[in-house]
Amino acid sequence: MKRKRIGLITISPETEYPSRVMSGVFSQCKKYGYDVVVISSLVSVCNYYKDYLHGELNIYNLINFDLFDGFIITPVPMTEDHNVFLYNTLLEQFKNCPKPVVSLDKEFGDFPVIYTDDKTPFKRITEHLIKKHNCRRFDILSGPDDSQLTTMRLDGILEVLSENNITVDRNRIFRGDYWYLGGERLANRYISGELDLPEAVICLSDHMALGLINRLQKNNIRVPEDVIITGFGAVREAAVNTPPLTSFVPSHAKAGAEAVDYLRSKIDPAASIDERIDTSDIELKLGASCGCEEDFSYTRAYFKNEYSGTKYNYDDNSIWDNINMTMLQESYMAENLTGAETPQICLGKIYETKYLLKPYKRFYLCLNENWLNTDADIFDGYSDRMLLAISAHNNSKHHGWEHHVFFGDGRERYFSKKEMLPALIENRNDIFKEPQVYYFAPIHFGKVCLGYAVVQNDLGNPGQIGEVFRNYLRNINNALEMSRTKYRSTYLAEHDAMTGLKNRRGMEFALLTKIKNADENASIFAIMIDMDGLKKRNDKYGHSEGDNGIMTVAKAVLSITDENEICVRGGGDEFMILGVGDYTDLQLREKLSRFRGYLESANETMSIPVEASIGYSIQKLDKNEGYQVVLDKADEKMYEDKRIKKSDSRKAKQ
Repeated sequence: MKRKRIGLITISPETEYPSRVMSGVFSQCKKYGYDVVVISSLVSVCNYYKDYLHGELNIYNLINFDLFDGFIITPVPMTEDHNVFLYNTLLEQFKNCPKPVVSLDKEFGDFPVIYTDDKTPFKRITEHLIKKHNCRRFDILSGPDDSQLTTMRLDGILEVLSENNITVDRNRIFRGDYWYLGGERLANRYISGELDLPEAVICLSDHMALGLINRLQKNNIRVPEDVIITGFGAVREAAVNTPPLTSFVPSHAKAGAEAVDYLRSKIDPAASIDERIDTSDIELKLGASCGCEEDFSYTRAYFKNEYSGTKYNYDDNSIWDNINMTMLQESYMAENLTGAETPQICLGKIYETKYLLKPYKRFYLCLNENWLNTDADIFDGYSDRMLLAISAHNNSKHHGWEHHVFFGDGRERYFSKKEMLPALIENRNDIFKEPQVYYFAPIHFGKVCLGYAVVQNDLGNPGQIGEVFRNYLRNINNALEMSRTKYRSTYLAEHDAMTGLKNRRGMEFALLTKIKNADENASIFAIMIDMDGLKKRNDKYGHSEGDNGIMTVAKAVLSITDENEICVRGGGDEFMILGVGDYTDLQLREKLSRFRGYLESANETMSIPVEASIGYSIQKLDKNEGYQVVLDKADEKMYEDKRIKKSDSRKAKQ
């Protein structure tokens, strides 16, 4: 029986809100035996580099509703700083979604919404200030609107104040913006003397509180000595501030779990609901901004392994499950990848850097079918057929990139874009005993879409999609673009500009590689084609008509060239096909017949017919002998065909 699969559509997963939601979704899905697919841009909608943002947001075009049983959407981080482009795009995309959808903390069309309980934390914050610090005069820095979340937070504060017979002047509830600027504006009013300082300011977000604290301190108003300030969110910036901000961890994980419960009621209506009951993520975090002693387990947790230049004990195996930015930078991954001479070598080097993703179960790199062709760049969506360029398995018995990189030498593995990932279609419960999580993230250079990466883990050990992963993929983005640039230069040097077929230089490079890697019993064949009467055609009808004839023959030659064979324009009116492998004389005769048939069909629609002579040779491959002997023999056969046609033509005229 296939596992149910939940899609979590979020953004910037290294930030606190999505990270906490994910923890709740994962724990609940593990409990129910559901797989989770996280589809996310790795940067905020506020990213100033718009081409890069475009490339990131393209990942949402990949979603195939048919592969999922339900979806959870997180509109809050998607509408940061009033940006609504992604929100509106997804709303239009999900308008016709046939599967259950639930939103968190913000309305998303007509879909149901589950709100985080923000009332309880603000009751706790207010009680702490009254009972621990004896505060009676409060200012409140509210949100920018009257949304349910803002109302819920205010209700928590006002309820506790009422219970303690503290009257609130409504004029001392100030509208903010949930960002630094809102706090700075209020600070300016205190600094100017327009407002007298209260005993405490309760801010509805950490960033407003930080804006307030830092602006006040720059103007010699001390926190907490002159005024106590608290925030909400327990974000990294709050913990590392001076003074550290007293804050509260929202229960976003519980809201994520409740979203899973809602979907379970829709997709498994007969199944029981096992509600998440814990308070581990609902706790007051004591900084020093309220006057309490700093809780170092809160404030210093963010500094662990963050110091640049730290010398680590790499013999300690546990270090590899906690890769940080310093370790990523010191790996010289970027230099290693961009120095790769060919796309195949680049992909091999990407595979070798997979240790930087630990802990991971599997890592996949999926690229557009024609990702190397800069003339076929994709800016929106993905190619209908995707290349599974890398499929890396942690603890695989097969070591070496040749077992996990599928590019070059005819080793490509393709799949339909509709599948998103072959592993999702396989859904092998016998291989993956535990429920799985798949993190999908975009691969691109600026706004040019190259593909996407997927990290797979057990839900019991989901890993972390954070700053390291984002910068790891940035290195891959840049390396793949460098490979494309190098490939473009090589392509122009090894291909005929008119037909796009390989030239002699390209033929030799590709053929020598095939000969080197061939089996002992392999055969080698050559087909030689020469367009008849090109000079007369040019002289009589003009060079444009001669070019039309060349292109017609080129298409005919390409039509009989199979995937692992080499199609060449040798120059002027000469073409070749070469192949190494298991071939028979009958196969080659059939190719010649198909070539002649192609020209006959093409000539039916052409005012000036095109003719060509053709010959072939096949023999057992001798690696020491190479390819020149079989090529010369095919050339002789081609000229024999040309002589026969000329002789027949003279006889017909007589």
